[in-house]
Amino acid sequence: MNQLISQEESALDRDAAGVFSVELGDETFAFRRVRFDDRKVVGAQIAEAAGAHPIEAFVILRHLRSGELESIRPAELVDLAEDSVERFFVTRGDDLHRFFVEGLSMEWPKAKLAAKNIKFLAKAHEDQVLVLDTEDGDVVLEDDDLVDLAAKGVERLMLRHPPKTVTTYYKEKPYELERGVYTTEQLIGVFKPPAGYLLDLIERDGEFRELKPGEHIKLREGMEFSAHPPAGHSS
Repeated sequence: MNQLISQEESALDRDAAGVFSVELGDETFAFRRVRFDDRKVVGAQIAEAAGAHPIEAFVILRHLRSGELESIRPAELVDLAEDSVERFFVTRGDDLHRFFVEGLSMEWPKAKLAAKNIKFLAKAHEDQVLVLDTEDGDVVLEDDDLVDLAAKGVERLMLRHPPKTVTTYYKEKPYELERGVYTTEQLIGVFKPPAGYLLDLIERDGEFRELKPGEHIKLREGMEFSAHPPAGHSS
């Protein structure tokens, strides 16, 4: 994330002259500070400070220290000295999607949001992962996974400490491996395909992708692999 200020640092500060410094973020989770001379401003002033024009095309959000995220109307009065406020977001969008993480109520103006950004909003610890509770069991989400906030059941998002191992498959045979990043050569050493064979990652859409020498692969639960002989050689 392109955050310029640490999560632990206060985002709403007042200097000796009584000027309030506010942390503003956008839909990319890039942050900057803007200053206001007044303690109380309306949502439209926050949007103007973020360069949001026309204001009707944007949503103003207040991120609370609890982790909750709530929308602010353009004419709504906001107290910049309020201790419960962490930062503000001004993002383009015309429809709010409501979801919950560990019971924390959140709203976001786009249908999809990266798991790493949801973790940031919920103030997850570095060693926690975002988990979606589905009818088929828990689904551990990688940081770059996009969560469909408009999908049914998305309200069942949780933060968990990930298991130490993942189960992967080579030619349908399960291998329980330590969670982490492996090179192509390390995986070949684990799966032991025939000498000279090239390793394939079977993508989620069923396509086979040949892994390049030295490529780094972050293992995730349920990953599938196969192997094929070099071009010009029969299997």
